[in-house]
Amino acid sequence: MKKRIIILLLLLASLAAHAQSEAYLRYAPNPNLNVAFVEGFRLDDSTTVDVTVISAKDSATLAWLCDDFNLKEKYNEAVAKKEHTNPKYVITWSVAKNDPTQHVFELIEGEYDFCTLSLYEKRVNIYHIINKQHLLSIMGYHIRKISKKQP
Repeated sequence: MKKRIIILLLLLASLAAHAQSEAYLRYAPNPNLNVAFVEGFRLDDSTTVDVTVISAKDSATLAWLCDDFNLKEKYNEAVAKKEHTNPKYVITWSVAKNDPTQHVFELIEGEYDFCTLSLYEKRVNIYHIINKQHLLSIMGYHIRKISKKQP
């Protein structure tokens, strides 16, 4: 009986460790961030994707997060243009699956994740995509979401 409990606990621990991303493991310990890993987030009627959500608790932490994601120049430009007050303004880019701070420019299927940054919401979403359909569904999801928001 004890063997079964130990095996069950080990199995549950391994499942919990698997249900995370490199980004989650990197940013979750930061007390100035709220970080969540969402499995099976529904983008549309037929597509779900895992997402790591990173929310900064304040503007200083958001600036630090943008710097860590190598977006300092885009952040400064957006703040100068007052885009941080626009709920429709979203910055997008692609990153390596194993390092969310490493931008990817050659999009090889299954080897990159897609990120969005909302300065208004102080939030980065990292969509852990597997194929081109995921990417198309993410873009459609954001177009629908943005078109509903008031400027």
